[in-house]
Amino acid sequence: MSASAFSLRPTTPADQPALRALLRRVWGEHPGAAYHGNGRRPGTVAEQGGKLLGYGHCWRSALHPTFSYVGVHVHPEARGQGLGTQLWQEVTRGVPGPFKAKTDAGQVEAVRFLRDRGLRLSVTTHEPTLGLARLPSAVGEEELQEVRGFELLPLSSFGDPRTTQRVTDLHRAVYAHTHEHDPPQVEVLDEEDFLGDDLHPAWLWVARRGDRLAGVSSVRRTENPTRGELGWFGVRREFAALREPLTLALTVRALHAAAQDGVEEVSAELDSADPGALHLHRSLPWTPGSRWLTFTGRAP
Repeated sequence: MSASAFSLRPTTPADQPALRALLRRVWGEHPGAAYHGNGRRPGTVAEQGGKLLGYGHCWRSALHPTFSYVGVHVHPEARGQGLGTQLWQEVTRGVPGPFKAKTDAGQVEAVRFLRDRGLRLSVTTHEPTLGLARLPSAVGEEELQEVRGFELLPLSSFGDPRTTQRVTDLHRAVYAHTHEHDPPQVEVLDEEDFLGDDLHPAWLWVARRGDRLAGVSSVRRTENPTRGELGWFGVRREFAALREPLTLALTVRALHAAAQDGVEEVSAELDSADPGALHLHRSLPWTPGSRWLTFTGRAP
């Protein structure tokens, strides 16, 4: 099978079933297919004899406009023939600015492919799980000594009618601070993004100093009542000196609150670009999970 035998063309709506099948073949049960839109994003497909064997796409994010996001997926039977290179060149041709691409650390061929394109590893995202029965009650107590002067409170304890807007504003500020490596346009995030129906008010904890909300951490509900997801966490930029202890202290309280309501396990996404996330990764007894690798670079 040679690369010259493939034909490239734009995607069409009729490609959806074949694109989903290709992404399942490439990613298996890994959430990579969902990250790449499950084949819904317009792009370029490669086919041979009526069989779709490759898919490439490049898209922009309204939330993170600095980079163009690129995905190239090649059926295992068609690898090693230059098809990935053809797709990459096709979907990045004429695209200005830097690129970003993500893959699982276990996708050795994909990692090599991205490095060969001149991209460099910029962020590692750990996706561990935490059995809450393993969470010691004393975790975070030393951190409390470092953050004296702050009140740590669950959202459920607030009665102020302004609370929803204040907590939304806090989340926007925290998100901006924890994503300085890829500056976001946080104005595109609304109240529903932060305070959606999967939020449990007793599992969202905030740090308050006087009338100022300084930091937040939460556990969000999932369809399984015994499973939760670590939600938004971090501090405002002006409290960066206390980012690690404040984030840990808030997170531990959110985790204990979820455990009291029957949650047995929590999953998380912890980025290496966020010191607060790395502190959580080091401080709690996580069970390792998959790792996402984010590569960035410019077109040659």
